[in-house]
Amino acid sequence: MMNISVAICTYNGEKYLAEQLESIIQQTVQPTEIVICDDGSKDATMKILQYYKEQYPGIFKIHINETNLGYFKNFEKSIYLCSQDIIVTSDQDDIWKAEKLEETLNFFKNNADKDAVFNDLVLVNDDETILEHSYLNWKHIQYKDIIDSVKNDELFIKVQMQGSFILGCALAIRKSALKKYDLKNFTVAHDYEIAQKLSFKNKIGFIPKTLSFYRQHEDQVCGLREGELKTSSKINEISPEKKDFNEIVWPYLSSLQTAKKLFPQEDIQKTDLYSKFLKQRNLYLKKLNFLNRKKYILQCVKHQYLDLKFTDIFRY
Repeated sequence: MMNISVAICTYNGEKYLAEQLESIIQQTVQPTEIVICDDGSKDATMKILQYYKEQYPGIFKIHINETNLGYFKNFEKSIYLCSQDIIVTSDQDDIWKAEKLEETLNFFKNNADKDAVFNDLVLVNDDETILEHSYLNWKHIQYKDIIDSVKNDELFIKVQMQGSFILGCALAIRKSALKKYDLKNFTVAHDYEIAQKLSFKNKIGFIPKTLSFYRQHEDQVCGLREGELKTSSKINEISPEKKDFNEIVWPYLSSLQTAKKLFPQEDIQKTDLYSKFLKQRNLYLKKLNFLNRKKYILQCVKHQYLDLKFTDIFRY
């Protein structure tokens, strides 16, 4: 039987913390432990935490940092202090739907091949007025697209192209994955690094449901920014060749470049991603007319681009 840890970082969270803790306590499946790392709060946060520890002494495990670690390192600390099979990360200011942990646990029970999972969220403001019924829909991302990308081992590519839409407040991970994928010494937010590394390995699944309310307010450390999705109304005119390149090759090339940075010790050319890149690159080459194709290959060879060699001029 799998047990659940909830990892929370707190810092001056008195305004919304109690409501979030209540939503966790009231889950249809109870967590075995709630691990909280406080980063030097100077408001009533510790008083609230002590109250809950007194009410639920077997569940709440509170750690107070001697010095302020900051968001990245504090979350890393809280995650590594968790002792149970499944670690669910939580913000201090959101609200969970009652079935969040039950849905998460059921996913892991039914998907032994996945080491992490994420879900959708409802966006609300500070007084819980609904701003958007679906965070992913707000990002113009459809459930079917995510499900298909997971099925086709292309979630990593989708994350590269659309920005990281896998948020820590909607994420759960097997504890065993921390060591398995060397998830430590975070230089970026924990959710971004976990999403990058595990999606590359095709180890992240998706629960197509909104399982929590993601609160947006002016005091939060990490949140959505107004106008984040605004795009220029000006349409840049590009050549048909460039348009084809952007659609056919660039998603795979960009993903390869990121993968090489994430896994410097791995032979990327032996991965499925590299094979897909070659397939897309060759598809693009074939769309060029004969003369342009030869000229383009020579240019790529000169600039060591797209992993093309001089002999390829005779192959394509």
